[in-house]
Amino acid sequence: MASIMSPTPTRRFLAELQNLVGKRVEVVLVNGQRYRGTLLGFDHPELNLVLGDVEAEREKVPRLFLMGRVIAEIRAYELMLFDAREFADYIVRKLGLRPDAVRVYEDAGVVVVYNSIRVTANGVEGAGTLAAKISYLLKEYLEAKRRGEKPA
Repeated sequence: MASIMSPTPTRRFLAELQNLVGKRVEVVLVNGQRYRGTLLGFDHPELNLVLGDVEAEREKVPRLFLMGRVIAEIRAYELMLFDAREFADYIVRKLGLRPDAVRVYEDAGVVVVYNSIRVTANGVEGAGTLAAKISYLLKEYLEAKRRGEKPA
């Protein structure tokens, strides 16, 4: 099993929100108004949001800035495929790596291998044969998740 860095509840919440950046969401305000768009960013601790390509009742807005204090809900409609802990276990099994060679930073959605290869949902950073193998396994892992399968 890969070594795990346990996140605090706040860090886990922020990591989940960070995973939504670039994804389509629906934001419901405390007054019931709804906006659908791509989450472009947010700040902490106020949780103000920036949405792009927003659909609101009868209009489309290129950018919408929402104050955190008026937000009641954020609904995600895209499936999150990458699970850092699951992927770390996957590469330990597939590559026969020592579990202590792989670190998981769940709050950031990052897997680090031998302190030199960094893996996120967006890809692999690093060079060499091992980085190439991990990149191939990441593609294989994400394809299995898209098909609704548990990566073997």
